[in-house]
Amino acid sequence: MLDQQWEILSEEPVLEHPYVNITYQSVRVSDDLIIPDWPIVRTRDYVNVMVTNEDEQLMVLKGYKHGLGRSSWQVVGGYLEAGEEAMAAAQRELIEETGYHSDSWLHLGTFVVDANRFVGQGHFFLARHARRIEDPDHDDLEAFTLHWVSPAELQAALFDGRVGVMGYAVNIALGLLALNQASA
Repeated sequence: MLDQQWEILSEEPVLEHPYVNITYQSVRVSDDLIIPDWPIVRTRDYVNVMVTNEDEQLMVLKGYKHGLGRSSWQVVGGYLEAGEEAMAAAQRELIEETGYHSDSWLHLGTFVVDANRFVGQGHFFLARHARRIEDPDHDDLEAFTLHWVSPAELQAALFDGRVGVMGYAVNIALGLLALNQASA
């Protein structure tokens, strides 16, 4: 029973928008239970990148995030373009947002955002020994400032509220674990 899969009987669009699509699925959970309006939310998949420099300091972007309603510590990130691979998007976002480049990349994992309603997938990366090679060229609506912090300070930020977005927190936690494994 643990590998049970719901049967999708039908799907009806509810909202179609360039950034989010919502449908209602009619799903058969069991022989005697059909849910007629299970919401499924789809957004574009995204990448997040935790970045180190040659001194093993970690890059933090500080800026306002509207969904959070306040400023937060962030990592590099953005949406995948149509047909774009996650690694290519991560490398593109690092250059565009910061002007930094790395030759040392580690894929930390890909995860569905919401276990029940899908939402999208986050692809998480660690880019090590990054160096600035050009000026940033981003067109983000949200302004941010770039800072370098120690692993200990970034870990503390996970617990004291400076990191307020789950995707960033997951990327930072996985990146810190990977760095700890690499140094062990």
